Amino acid sequence: MNTLSTSAQTIESRKSALILIEYQNDWVASTGSINPQFQDRKQFDDAVVNSRKVLAEARRRNLEVIHVAMVLEPGYKAMGQGKYGLRSMIPAYKSFLGEQTEFFAGFEPVAGEHVITERTGGSSAFAATTLDSYLRNNRIEDIYLMGFALRQCVESTLRNAHDLGYHTNVIYDASAAFTQEQQASFLTDILPFYGNAVSTQEFLKS
Repeated sequence: MNTLSTSAQTIESRKSALILIEYQNDWVASTGSINPQFQDRKQFDDAVVNSRKVLAEARRRNLEVIHVAMVLEPGYKAMGQGKYGLRSMIPAYKSFLGEQTEFFAGFEPVAGEHVITERTGGSSAFAATTLDSYLRNNRIEDIYLMGFALRQCVESTLRNAHDLGYHTNVIYDASAAFTQEQQASFLTDILPFYGNAVSTQEFLKS
């Protein structure tokens, strides 16, 4: 990424947003129902460390910060008792209930940051949420994604954002896939068709 002048940074900050996908206890805390599924623990640990750096830098720049969470009810009625995929898996793991839906320590939203919690089952952050209208109403065209998991919710959001016309960057080492193979496949087989790969260091230096 090219070094930006002060004025260019101001423009970039005004028209860009960092979107954090599911930095909730279910994913990030060791007690989370989904956390044990990360087989590549180093990739996961590095993603959490890098995410803290990216979030701190975004706030320093006054970049728009958006937190996307999933909060469900014990009966999972909003998911329609799905037979397959995440709509079946989430109730089986009893995910996104109660304290597990709370933001992990260090990733809690601060005043002025937008929070989306109405998402109920879709893997994309745009699915049945106000994310698209919020971005358009605030004239945000360039977005940076990071979160969990890379090949599920981050990828779904990336694809959706592309089709909606956004310029989408994925901070890939501030996001974690379940395995190293999934991360490698995402970077070579998926991301080039829908967006741009950005490392944490590239984001920090931009």
